[in-house]
Amino acid sequence: MPRRIEEFWASASAQEHILDKHGITLEEALEAAESSPVYQPAKAASQESLNPTDEKRYLIAGKTDSGKRLWVVFADEGDGRGRIITAREAQGRAERARHKSMKGD
Repeated sequence: MPRRIEEFWASASAQEHILDKHGITLEEALEAAESSPVYQPAKAASQESLNPTDEKRYLIAGKTDSGKRLWVVFADEGDGRGRIITAREAQGRAERARHKSMKGD
C-alpha cells in the first residue's frame, strides 16, 4: 500500500479524459480522492491494458461533497503525492453496494 497521500493532482490529459468520458470534473475527482484514507491495489487485468509504464495503481472508493460515489484510480508518486489517472461514478446496484462496503457506509 502507498504511504498516506497528502496531495492529489491530475495531468491536463487525465482531466480531459475524466470530464469527456465520465462527466466528472477535476474538483469532484479531488473531493472523492481526499474523502477516504482507504486504498486498495487496482486490478492487474486493467493495469495491463491501460498501464504501459507498469506503475503501481490504487483504487479509492470516494464520495463528493454532493454525494456522488466515485471510483478514483491513482498512482503513488512518493513524497505524499498521488496522481489521479481516472475517476468515474459507481454504476449499478452491485457496484454501488461494493462501493458502500469499501467506503464503510
